[in-house]
Amino acid sequence: MFAAVSIFVGQGMLSGVVARTGDVRAMRRILTAEDRFGPIGGGIFLLGLVFGFVTAIVGDFDLTRPWLLIAYGLVAYILLTAFPYHAPQAAKLKAAVEASRDQETSEQLRALASAPVGNVVNAIDGLAWLGVIFLMVAKPFG
Repeated sequence: MFAAVSIFVGQGMLSGVVARTGDVRAMRRILTAEDRFGPIGGGIFLLGLVFGFVTAIVGDFDLTRPWLLIAYGLVAYILLTAFPYHAPQAAKLKAAVEASRDQETSEQLRALASAPVGNVVNAIDGLAWLGVIFLMVAKPFG
């Protein structure tokens, strides 16, 4: 799960920072890396979910413990923002980068990079990921 978090959160943060610089060539390289590593992160995330449930069942955990219920909610939030928000945003970002010349950022790319909603969603996502990690490590609330 640490690898999945690193891939998803790290790539998202990096592409956001580079997009705000307006460096189109760097964005192209970042997006190429995202295309390469995104499916790996997704696979690791799904395996982590499966292994987490198997570990909980085999380890005789009560699947209705408060810390697990909170974790389920955070993971649901992460998945619910991944498909309706992050995937379309990534497609828009790719299109905007392709519409830009190497030396000049397109208006569409500037608008996407400076949109406040992206910063808000990414901040909330980061907190959700941190929450899941905290819950899985500390197992608070009994």
